Amino acid sequence: MPVDLSALLLDLTGLNDCQVENLGRREYGELYLGGSKRGSLMAYDGSEVVFFEDRFDHAFFTTTDRYLHQYAKNVIAADRVARIRWIGPMLRGEVPNTQCWESTRAVGKENIKRICIASGELFVVWLEARRDGGWKFSTTYVARAAQTSDYKYGKKCVWRV
Repeated sequence: MPVDLSALLLDLTGLNDCQVENLGRREYGELYLGGSKRGSLMAYDGSEVVFFEDRFDHAFFTTTDRYLHQYAKNVIAADRVARIRWIGPMLRGEVPNTQCWESTRAVGKENIKRICIASGELFVVWLEARRDGGWKFSTTYVARAAQTSDYKYGKKCVWRV
C-alpha cells in the first residue's frame, strides 16, 4: 500500500531549534534505532540498511553559511527533521515514484554509495556500502531538481517503485 508522505510530516510549528533537535533525536531513536545505539531495516531489494546513533548529527544538521563553511554542521535542519518519518517508507519501497541508484565503483577514498530519490518530493536518502555487506544510512535532505539528475549520472538503477 503506497504511503502518503505529507501525512508523515512532523509539525514543527512554534518549536525552537533545541525543541526541534530533541524531537528529531527522539523520532530517530524510536524509528530507526529501536532504543539502542544501532538499528536496521530491510530495504526494498532485500538488503539491510543499518542506522547508527551518531549519524543523526551528520544527517540532520546543516551549515549556516554554505559558501564559507560548506561542511560545518552547526545548526539543526528543521526541514530534514520534519521529513524524518519518510526515510523508512522510502527505503522499504512504499513510496511511489522512488528510485535507488548505485555507484558502480568506489572513487578514490569514497565507498560505493546508493542514493534513493522520491521524485515527486525531490527528497533523497544517501547510503554508504558496509564492508561486511549491506548499507549504512548516511544523510537525507531535499535536493534541487538539477541535483537529482546529476546524482544519477554514471550510476545504475538498482530498483524503482
